[in-house]
Amino acid sequence: MKLQILETSINNRQMYDISEIVSNPRWTTGIYSQPGKFEFSMIEDRTVFLRSGDIIEAKADGKTFFKGKVFIRRKRKTNLWHIVAYDNLRYLKNEDTIVFGASSASSRFKTICETQGLSYRILDNVAYNCPAVVMDNRTYFSMLEESLEDTRVNFGGMRYGIRDNAGRLEFSTYNRLITKLVIGDESLLSDYDYEASIDESANAVKVIREDSEKNTREVFTATHAGNIEKWGRLQIVETVSDAELNASQLQQQANALLRENNKEFRTLTLEAVGSMEISAGNSFTLRLADLQRDSVGNDSLALVTRCTHYLGKIHTMDLEVEVVA
Repeated sequence: MKLQILETSINNRQMYDISEIVSNPRWTTGIYSQPGKFEFSMIEDRTVFLRSGDIIEAKADGKTFFKGKVFIRRKRKTNLWHIVAYDNLRYLKNEDTIVFGASSASSRFKTICETQGLSYRILDNVAYNCPAVVMDNRTYFSMLEESLEDTRVNFGGMRYGIRDNAGRLEFSTYNRLITKLVIGDESLLSDYDYEASIDESANAVKVIREDSEKNTREVFTATHAGNIEKWGRLQIVETVSDAELNASQLQQQANALLRENNKEFRTLTLEAVGSMEISAGNSFTLRLADLQRDSVGNDSLALVTRCTHYLGKIHTMDLEVEVVA
């Protein structure tokens, strides 16, 4: 793979190819409210001096995979600068107050991008409308995270996500990002770390609505007797204040929370040969014979929740994945 790193100066608008003076380039992406990060070390150079706000573009075999701005510059007594650039997801850390009417997560994504002047594209619109809400002094990330989670819980478990595609933010289902790549036995994998846990699971759910003016409390429950017998009672409680939801909707919410949490959560970290097909949000086929006894790795579908590419002379990647099917 041929890696090219370009820098555009905010001072003179000149573009420089800094590929030859860069070492230890690393690209990290994640699906949980974090911007894409491209970091590297760079020797002192008479022509090029990076400043905060300079544009960094990284290409693999001629195709741009990262475009963002310098946010962090660090130097010690050695002759090396350490540079950290973030993609446009970084601007979703900005805080604001927005009053949303009943609207979809994709519509709210559009509103936020236009408010911030960010280039965007909606690949999959959401048919479900989240309830009207005032989001006060919140980051855009948290606004979207709440809307996406509400959509997942109340819209058949469908998962949507946001990613930066070479400078443009994209909203889509994770199903759209499934690749044909196979990682595992005799295919790219060098090591793994697997964990199965019920420590954050719940087999009993309560949804409570309190009305302080009427001094009333409504409780809606959902339980799974089989898993209570196996694991003991693991209970979570969620309080809601939406007066417009009827009893049937609140019971559906309790049932949905139970579906989401009444399971053994499995996480897997992989070390593998690098492939630019993969970044956070992509899925691939996982094939691991020695985990099949635990119903994992038999051509399972694995969603990448965090991905770090090490782009030195040998291209490797670390993946944190969620086994979804």
